[in-house]
Amino acid sequence: AGVAGKSVAQTEVSWDYLKWGNGEVKNENIFLLVPIYGLTDNIELSVEIPYLIHDLRGGGSEEGIGDVNLVAKYLLITERERNPAFTIKGVIKMDNGYEDKGLGSGDKDYSLFAVASKTLGDITLHGMFGYTWVGNKEDSNLRDITLYGIAVDYALMEPLHILAEYSGNRHPDRTENEDPRNALAGISYKVSDRLTLDAAYRWGLSDSSPDWSTTMGAS
Repeated sequence: AGVAGKSVAQTEVSWDYLKWGNGEVKNENIFLLVPIYGLTDNIELSVEIPYLIHDLRGGGSEEGIGDVNLVAKYLLITERERNPAFTIKGVIKMDNGYEDKGLGSGDKDYSLFAVASKTLGDITLHGMFGYTWVGNKEDSNLRDITLYGIAVDYALMEPLHILAEYSGNRHPDRTENEDPRNALAGISYKVSDRLTLDAAYRWGLSDSSPDWSTTMGAS
């Protein structure tokens, strides 16, 4: 639920590797660049720019820039002793990715999230619930979805944190019977006041999720 702060610039970079058990894509690499800027003490703006590489099950691959997200976060309530921090997050997913190569959906999506965070000693709890209005001009099978997640951040020592997360969403494809659900375990290490590194392993808990994935990043 935190925001950058007035006139503070941040950058996040990450690499995700996903292993799919079924479907046209066998392996997937996602390189993500996220520049962030604190417009005010309560408002943060960012852009999520993904570069995708799909290894196809039948051989060959497709790669290129995927659909870009424009993101705004507004901190409504600052965390205090008796209440969590509460933030509203809005996302516009653009339609710039090449749909025929599987790099985009061909439509814009609009999402709204409610996010809360509360620190209890060495433990910080996070919760998220969201709704996405999914564009379906290119595919009439697509539908709006709900998204949710809970996470725990435990400060094992000052620079090293242990992380755990459970997340899921309703499947956007009406023809799919099972919704994506995932569990994650990872660590983050604060190298300095200006640099934090992180790594995690994610398990797919349903057939519509990747079998497993790894992620590495820096902020």
